[in-house]
Amino acid sequence: MRRAWLKRWLREPLLQFLLLGGLIFLLDSSLREPVPPTDHYRIHVTTQQLDVLRAAFQAEQGRMPNDNELDARLQRWLDEQMLYREALALGLDQKDSIVQRQMVQKMRFLLTDAMPVPEPSEAQLQAWLETHAERYSHAQHISFEQVFFSRGASPSQVVDQLAQAQDQLAQDPEAFSGLGDVFPAGQVILAADSETLRREFGAGFAEDLRDLPQAVWSGPIRSGLGLHLVRVTGREAGQAARLAEVRERVASDWRSHQREQANATAMQRLRQRFSIEFESRSGQEAG
Repeated sequence: MRRAWLKRWLREPLLQFLLLGGLIFLLDSSLREPVPPTDHYRIHVTTQQLDVLRAAFQAEQGRMPNDNELDARLQRWLDEQMLYREALALGLDQKDSIVQRQMVQKMRFLLTDAMPVPEPSEAQLQAWLETHAERYSHAQHISFEQVFFSRGASPSQVVDQLAQAQDQLAQDPEAFSGLGDVFPAGQVILAADSETLRREFGAGFAEDLRDLPQAVWSGPIRSGLGLHLVRVTGREAGQAARLAEVRERVASDWRSHQREQANATAMQRLRQRFSIEFESRSGQEAG
């Protein structure tokens, strides 16, 4: 009896319609975007947030805002909150590479803020200075005379001009004026430090010049502009810096190094919280 009664009910058009409607409803619900949490559309404005808005206005305008100005700032902040929450609900933060980069940058800032760097002691600063003495020492200065040959000339011409100049300088080392091509900084360079030499001649030239003997014509040595016959006329030795002279630079560099170390440690701890899985490619390769 019960089975016959059930079969009759299942044949009823109204029941079939209700069952089909329920199935469509369930399917539609499963395909929709997830419903935001109940507090998604509730924005709680705290006294602290109003203070932040007042402080921002004062920083920009040099005075506190009146009621209308504060209301305008508040409305702008509320609009931003609404747009931000809707963007999160739509998953835009997961689909936009620019947003992701900004969030990553913000997270890096948060990691930095979470790992404050203590003030260095005198011993730590002195140890840093001694370990990196070359970074802070007073640079060596070098003076020299030169005969320059531009690389714009043909190689055969440069070889001939070099040979003639070397012969003339061997006979009279002081007769260099007017030989070769015009160099922008002139033929006599006085008290140039390593930074100046690298900037005007190139790093290779500065390295070669450092090892040349003094008071004799040497070369040619190469720069970014051509070839140079060089006579070193003087060297002023560099001096090690004292901590009192470079304290601010040393402290800044020490803090930067400590911050980099702290950030690396924080990042390593963060990595340990994640598991990384790679999709197997064996199926693709097999195909």
